[in-house]
Amino acid sequence: MMTRFINYIYIIMLITAVACNSDNDTFDKESGMCAKEEMTTDGIVRLSKIEVYPQYLDEYMECAIEVGEISIRTEPGVLTMYAVSEKNNPCRVTILEIYASKEAYEKHIASAHFQKYKQGTLRMVKSLELVDQNPLNPANKVVNFIE
Repeated sequence: MMTRFINYIYIIMLITAVACNSDNDTFDKESGMCAKEEMTTDGIVRLSKIEVYPQYLDEYMECAIEVGEISIRTEPGVLTMYAVSEKNNPCRVTILEIYASKEAYEKHIASAHFQKYKQGTLRMVKSLELVDQNPLNPANKVVNFIE
């Protein structure tokens, strides 16, 4: 699984350079990501709570890692994608998603990489709950760092 993950990273870095057009100001060479949009009043903070069938867990994780990396690196309106799984039940995955605006979210779910993830993981997902959140301190920002 680790070798496939490393291969994904190289592919994602290439996609990022092309998608962001690394010759202009929308690509941050230091972070390897597109420059990010500012959060607007209709920005979205969401917890996606996903339960995966145990027999698909490894395959699902690969898909989730891939779509998360591509999204955060190539979409200026995707501010955060942070996925975790429960220690005592790794089939329960929670993803913190932060979008700069409703429009950024709509662009994300229409993207080819998200549609590939969604269609490719339908049979793997036992349940999905999308829970929108209100930030307690909207002035705080999550800074993404992908190495």
